[in-house]
Amino acid sequence: MKKYWQLLLIVGVIVVTVSIHYIQVANAKNYHITFDKISGDDKYVDSLLIEGNIDEGMTYNSVIIGKDKTTLVDDFKYQEAPLLFRDLIEQNKNFMRGKGFSATNYFEDETKLVYVEEPNETWKLNEGDSYSYRFDLLDKVKNDRITFDIQSKLNKKVNWLTVHNITVVNNEVKLLVRHYLNNGDEEFYIVIIDLDKQQLVSETSIETVTNDEAMYTNLEIYNQYHNLGYEKYLIYSTTLYNAEHEVRNIISRQFKVVNMETNEITPLELPDGLEIDMQSGTVDNNYFVVARMTDTDTWIYRYNIGQQRWLEPITVPHPEKFVNKEMNNTYGYNGKFYVLNEMEKDFVLQIFDIEKGTTLYEGILSKNDAKQKYNIWANRFLERTE
Repeated sequence: MKKYWQLLLIVGVIVVTVSIHYIQVANAKNYHITFDKISGDDKYVDSLLIEGNIDEGMTYNSVIIGKDKTTLVDDFKYQEAPLLFRDLIEQNKNFMRGKGFSATNYFEDETKLVYVEEPNETWKLNEGDSYSYRFDLLDKVKNDRITFDIQSKLNKKVNWLTVHNITVVNNEVKLLVRHYLNNGDEEFYIVIIDLDKQQLVSETSIETVTNDEAMYTNLEIYNQYHNLGYEKYLIYSTTLYNAEHEVRNIISRQFKVVNMETNEITPLELPDGLEIDMQSGTVDNNYFVVARMTDTDTWIYRYNIGQQRWLEPITVPHPEKFVNKEMNNTYGYNGKFYVLNEMEKDFVLQIFDIEKGTTLYEGILSKNDAKQKYNIWANRFLERTE
């Protein structure tokens, strides 16, 4: 009898899960979002796709928002393989089999595809113990594949390691790796591997932050999560908070630039106290773009990393009263900076040319399905190539 009730419970859970899924599908078909231009050129949204989520409180749907329609992304398939990896899987089925779907573990260019797997169960290791990274490389030109392990030793006891960025420079793989230490502290390492010799060149600690009951320090990297390609510059910050307050107030924030070609690390000063007031930061190619909102305007600050200079900021007034002051919907891609903010009635989309410092497009994303109340969270902005 006990097994019978267990079977009924399992069947019930499956039925409820599938039902919720198809209810979400039905609801998503009713999403009707239109792009209404305020200024600029429509060509910048004609091929634009916004990959994100629609949050209705009780339901949370993954969607692709385009100028012509909003399309539901099947949640089950999306969790199995996010959109970023659909093409990789289709083009490299054998190589991609059995791999995880974290973009920071991949590097891709015209000739190669690289996957790095972090060591497992590092919390079981002690200081001085050995561990290894697993490398899987696909030569796209020769259609050859090689797999090898890189051995290293722990300088300090850690809970786990995370790869944050992979860049290939002159046939050397360079990793930015975060060590979460056993005592609550954190460290950034630059790990360099020679691809020809398949051996470790160096493993260098570049930043260490300490935490205690009164103070908390956070390491944050500003390079795009979805970028699988080459990046010359990495930018990260160390932010000090007062841990005793319920709402964490920033005490200080310091920025540094890592040149992945030369391995040089230089400090980066932000203008006018922006290091405290900034709400978003993004690296796109040779630029670091910082954004913040005031009661009346959107401010975009641009830093030319190679020239080491700040350019004149872009200021755009809000077309209507905004609701959410936190700029969670920002993205740098292909020389453009996208901002999507919730306003009193709808959402405002702004597209900026990073290098020229001009506004390319500003418009309203109108929720024509007025009966439904929901928020839009944008994960990625991309241009349709079809």
